[in-house]
Amino acid sequence: MLASIVNDVVGVFSATFMSGDWTAIAVAVLSVLIAVVVMRRGTQIGSMTLLALVVFAFGCYLRGYFMQPASSNVVDGNRVVAQLQSSWMEFSGLQAGTLLAYFIAFMVLILVLFSLKSIFARG
Repeated sequence: MLASIVNDVVGVFSATFMSGDWTAIAVAVLSVLIAVVVMRRGTQIGSMTLLALVVFAFGCYLRGYFMQPASSNVVDGNRVVAQLQSSWMEFSGLQAGTLLAYFIAFMVLILVLFSLKSIFARG
């Protein structure tokens, strides 16, 4: 059980932060950095991880919207709805283990960066 969770976390981490898609990497890094900057105490790790995941999901939605080619016969509102439906279907298709892996991967990265921020802020 523990090995499968670790494998899921490593898979999510490599797929999110080490993929060849620089836009997705930028969205993920930006969401983590926002959480680290907003975080004041180490006890806020749960809420800041949730914040980072929400910012990441919103950023991926915007990425999908702007990367989608605009055809001349599609109204802009239809593109928004179509992208929202597509994003919701992707989210609802995630398994609980994958959601947990996203949470753990973002949490570890936030903790590492927050620790470095705290160390350098003292000096």
